[in-house]
Amino acid sequence: IYQDSALVTQLSIARNLFLGREPIKPPRFLNRMDQDAMNTVARDLLKQVGISKNIPPTTPIGSLSGGERQAVAIARAMHFDSDLIILDEPTNNLGVAETQGVLSFVRSARDSGHSCIFIAHNIHHVFQVVDRIVVMRRGKVVADDIDPKKTSVAEVERIITGMSDKEIRDAIADGKPSH
Repeated sequence: IYQDSALVTQLSIARNLFLGREPIKPPRFLNRMDQDAMNTVARDLLKQVGISKNIPPTTPIGSLSGGERQAVAIARAMHFDSDLIILDEPTNNLGVAETQGVLSFVRSARDSGHSCIFIAHNIHHVFQVVDRIVVMRRGKVVADDIDPKKTSVAEVERIITGMSDKEIRDAIADGKPSH
């Protein structure tokens, strides 16, 4: 799931959920999409991800908020039973309420047995949803298997920046980072 969610803004929620995997009405050789089936499944998925607040599945994606769009992208991955959901900056450019909604959806996906890779620069978002942290710097893994329940945000920030306690204090005192 990309930062800008790869959804077609002109199409409905239901059409976006099934894009490329549309159910077909019998007889199959006529190749007619089963809109009713898509709408029924979409309605259920919207409830699962918490955006069912009277938003019909026929609503165009373009009229949804950023958080609601992310929820649709996550619902699509969950519906098609993706074993692994990769989220690249899913909270980027979202408001506070939308961000909390997306984080809730990520927890829901994780708790329902989906493996998630959550790529983010906001360490506080990371700590809210992950079971394990891996830190990369310049394309290389510098720390693996960090348990957020046993590690502080400050410790992870030190690993991310590669700065020692003294360097961090000096940078704060000088008002600028040393790296």
